[in-house]
Amino acid sequence: MILTNITGRSSQDFLAASTPLEMLQGCHARIRHFMQMSRTLAEAADAPHNDIVEAAASLTRFFRQALPLHEADENETLFPRLRDASPLGSPLREAAKAMVEQHQAIDELVAELLFLCGSLHGQPERLSGLACRLQYVTGALDRIFASHLHMEETVIFPALLAFTPAQLEEISHEMQQRRRPPRHGIHLVR
Repeated sequence: MILTNITGRSSQDFLAASTPLEMLQGCHARIRHFMQMSRTLAEAADAPHNDIVEAAASLTRFFRQALPLHEADENETLFPRLRDASPLGSPLREAAKAMVEQHQAIDELVAELLFLCGSLHGQPERLSGLACRLQYVTGALDRIFASHLHMEETVIFPALLAFTPAQLEEISHEMQQRRRPPRHGIHLVR
């Protein structure tokens, strides 16, 4: 197989991580992994069609399922706490605000990447015709992620060390709850 189809850690591995920082660092490692997979796919016009389909499916799963969970961790769990713990105009508060705002640009590019992956999943023979567009979208995402991840890793993540053990436990719980499968059961209404 020319295209590596490593999916990274599973949601079970995520749930087993002991701290919010470890969970977030794991998410960043997976983002970098799937960005590399996207770059590899864009340059793999001669790859077997099965490899193209598998890579497109893996990219689709990650960017459609896992990345939105990571963004929710940042937007809904981290941002309010960082905002409330930081004075107006502080570097941490500004970084937290930028973190949330950058997600919109990321999501727009991810939508384009998902469209391209959908096309390749259904018609892998189109890769040579879509390669330039895939390279452009991947390059744009690479640039945004480079800045975004660096800012989080140098400003946001260190700020987590100031939270109390109880706050960190609450953050972990919220992040883990997002990844738990919904309970399917029959609920009788009386």
